[in-house]
Amino acid sequence: MIGRDEDVDAVARGLLGGANLIVAGPRRTGKTSVCDAALAVCARERCHTASVDLFRIADAAERIVQQAEVLTVSATPSFVSRWLVPRLGRFSALHPDIELAVDPDHNLADFHAGAFELGIRSGAGPWEGVDHSLIASFMVFPVCSPSLIEGRSLSSPSVLGEFTLLHTDSREWWADWLREAGVSGIEAWRGPMFQNHLAIEAAEAGQGFALGDECLTVDALLEGWLVKPFEVEIREPGGYNLVRLKGSRESAPARAFREWLTVEMAETHRRFASLKA
Repeated sequence: MIGRDEDVDAVARGLLGGANLIVAGPRRTGKTSVCDAALAVCARERCHTASVDLFRIADAAERIVQQAEVLTVSATPSFVSRWLVPRLGRFSALHPDIELAVDPDHNLADFHAGAFELGIRSGAGPWEGVDHSLIASFMVFPVCSPSLIEGRSLSSPSVLGEFTLLHTDSREWWADWLREAGVSGIEAWRGPMFQNHLAIEAAEAGQGFALGDECLTVDALLEGWLVKPFEVEIREPGGYNLVRLKGSRESAPARAFREWLTVEMAETHRRFASLKA
């Protein structure tokens, strides 16, 4: 039996540690979800065999959540899935009192409605009614699964005519890259079209070549799920931008998140550069 209130709080904080990410929308944490989380963790750790007052722990966990500062962020699904989520544990470790509510959405959030404080967008806009600042700019290049080209000689980008080209959002990207590579005679418009990051995932599955940037591919390249066979790169228009309601004041949690993003983006650049070393 846990007796002292401070002991209950300690257990509750332990249950919540590393779980301060809410995916799907802002401000949706309630007592039911916290209690379910407490029960699930305790069951996994075989706490059900001890005389533990789970409802006291759930109440303490809920109180801790309510005391945390909530930062609501909207970002493109590709950025959330392939870059943000794998790194959020480090943000949680640095800022345990900031609760993140992340909404993966391809469309720019309506900041006037007050549901979101920050957004992360790629490209050059235009975005009306927001202030935006560049987080990082990246280069774009073809990637594929190692199994796709196993035993093949890729002496020139012209061999891409023998493979399926996978497209995301715009078929012009491949035309731009092939032009930069000095390749002609390849129908840049052929191949399936995918939404968000699914073209890169199709490339990981060995279905063809996709165009990706450092941000969306660095982890897969380092893990060996993808390879970058050619040196030619083109600059991604606009890069990645942090956006918020025009004229709005930057809150302390938003500033902490921006500073963390800047550091993590620099680390992404460094890790990608290590591939070329």
